[in-house]
Formats: sequence, structure tokens, C-alpha cells
Amino acid sequence: MSEDSPQKSTRRGSFSRAWAKLRSGSSKRRVLALLGVLAIVLVLVVIPMYMALQPKYVSRFPDLKRPYETWTTSVHAQASCQSCHVSPRITSQSAYATKMLGIFYLAILKATPGPEMASPANDACLKCHVDLRTVSPSGDLNIPHRAHVTVLKLKCVQCHNYLVHDTNAEGKHTPRMAECMTCHNGKKAKNNCSACHTEKALPENHKSPEWIIVHPNKQQETDCAKCHKWTEKWCAQCHSTRPRSHGATWRADHGAAVKKRRNCESCHEAAFCIKCHGVLPTENLNPNAKVVQ
Repeated sequence: MSEDSPQKSTRRGSFSRAWAKLRSGSSKRRVLALLGVLAIVLVLVVIPMYMALQPKYVSRFPDLKRPYETWTTSVHAQASCQSCHVSPRITSQSAYATKMLGIFYLAILKATPGPEMASPANDACLKCHVDLRTVSPSGDLNIPHRAHVTVLKLKCVQCHNYLVHDTNAEGKHTPRMAECMTCHNGKKAKNNCSACHTEKALPENHKSPEWIIVHPNKQQETDCAKCHKWTEKWCAQCHSTRPRSHGATWRADHGAAVKKRRNCESCHEAAFCIKCHGVLPTENLNPNAKVVQ
């Protein structure tokens, strides 16, 4: 086998160097092209998406400004919008991020009123609240969360509707007793005090058969509001309901009841009696009795 001449070796060496130089230039162009694409993605996608996912971003929309402000002072101020209002599933989180990217660009054109936030679902709440309480932090209420959430399948927001973006009538974020009583009405769920309250039970004087009649005269002996203030007009709430004594024969029986004890004026104006009697009956009349408002 003959050896290559020096001229041929030189030519091959020159070709190899030229090919290496060509390949080196092509690699640089690919790297530069890749960096260009990454820069475009960073500027047009990553940064805008990051900005749109920040809770403060929604404050630019008029309808979401107040919800944002109440969020900043709530115990959930460290939780982002999507951590509560979006399911923790990766598909849901990705879809929300993509939607917010679109809203970012539409907002520049002022072509969107802002994102619509769905009510938090249980899976979003349970992502953080893995330890479901059985008693309130102060220890005065039984709150069997697992029974409500796992067994009865209730939504967390059914009770915690004032948690972040609103306050109840008392200016607090906690559930009001009035909401509890929509279920704990004695029919759908138990309504005895001890079912929920760890330190309260029906007072002994309330157990008297006469209590429903004599209780107006006992207001100076106890603090009624301690238990009953959960509703704004707690006297009127009962007095606006027809008493059990006013049955089908009450028109005939009420005269005998008045002879025993009269408290008509707790519910009825004088004109109510006059409509039938022609005059205001004076039997056992208490001039100091007033209609409960």
C-alpha cells in the first residue's frame, strides 16, 4: 500500500480545518437562535404570566380592588389567588396561568373587565387545612369539621363565606350563628345549645313550663344578650311567629287565657283588639306593656 504524498496530507488537513470552522459557525448560530427564542419567551410569556399571577395585579380591575384590599388584612394574606380559587390539580393551575396571560394582554388593550374568581372548592382548602378542627381555637365551640366536610359533604364556603373578602355584621371574618341555625334548626340538625357550645346549656329557669309566659319579667335577672345576641332583633324573631297557644280554637279560648294572665300587648297594638271588641278590653291590662320590635 502506498503512502499518501505530503501534498495530499496537506490538502486533507486544510479541508478538515475548513469543515470544523464551518461546523463551529453553525453551532454558534444555533445557540444564538435558541437564546433569541428563550429571550422572546421570557419577555412575552414568563414575565407577563408571573406579573399576572401576583395577587396585587388584580387590584387594577375596579371590581376586584376591594376584594384585594380585604385579602391583604386577612389571615390568608400569604395565600395567592389561585391557591384558593383554583383547584390544586396541575391541569387546573396551568389553565388558570394561561388564562391570566391572556388577560394580561387584553388588559393592555383595556378589553377585559378582569378575571372571574370561582368560589374556593374543598380540595383547595384541604390542601393546607389538613388538620380539621373539632373545637374552635378559643375552646368554646364544638366544630366537628370532618363530620361536616367528609361525611355530610358540605362545602367549606357554606359556613366560611366571610373568611377573606368580606366581614359579617359584627365586622369579623368568622361565621355568624345565624348561618349555623339555617341547618341547626331542630329539624335538619340539632339546635340544643350544648350541641355546639362547650360552656353553655339551657339555663334552669328556662326549663320551667311557665318560662314562655314569665320571661318578659325576668330580663333584669339575667343577661339575655349573652346567648341571644346572635341575631339582630332576637325578641322580634320569636314574637313574629304565631305562638303555639294560638291554635284553631284560640278565638274562643283567648278570653279565659286573658283572665289568667294578659300579655296581648307584647305582639298586638290596641287597634287589633278594638277591631273585634269595639273598645280596648281593660281586664288585666298592663299599661307598661309594649309591642316587641
